[in-house]
Amino acid sequence: MTIDESHLTEGMATASNIRVLFGSETGTAEEFAFDLGTALQSEDYACEVTDFDDYSSADLAAEELVIVVTSTYGNGEAPYNAEDTYTWLETEQPDLNKLSFSVCALGDTGYPAFAQAGKDFDRFLGECGAERILPRFEIDACFDESIEPFIELVKNWLSEHGARFKK
Repeated sequence: MTIDESHLTEGMATASNIRVLFGSETGTAEEFAFDLGTALQSEDYACEVTDFDDYSSADLAAEELVIVVTSTYGNGEAPYNAEDTYTWLETEQPDLNKLSFSVCALGDTGYPAFAQAGKDFDRFLGECGAERILPRFEIDACFDESIEPFIELVKNWLSEHGARFKK
């Protein structure tokens, strides 16, 4: 998903970008990430949805707002496409004190490590100095829960604090 900035004229400031990163094994977290991105873009927020596989972890330090939408795989592991960033955050502990973030964690309550990858991303980002804008939101994919309540929370936060992300 890309943002069309062709309507901007030279000399005008561009909006800060909201980065939605997704980690997904079966496609549910990816679908939810694009649902979120579409909802934010429809409200005129500058937003880009990116697969963790297509993202350089070191770029997190330059982001203003990142929203992680991730499933949990196996016995609490990060999805394959999110493993590199997960490991980088855990082992490198970069300085992310200029980053704001939120996490939507998908899981299956039938497993003891329900939504563990999202819980870990939430913890790692906080430990690296990033500012949590919303409490971690957990979705039980086993019961086909919707991402809509999380989207509403994000939109409400942005309506109060996100003017710089408007196109």
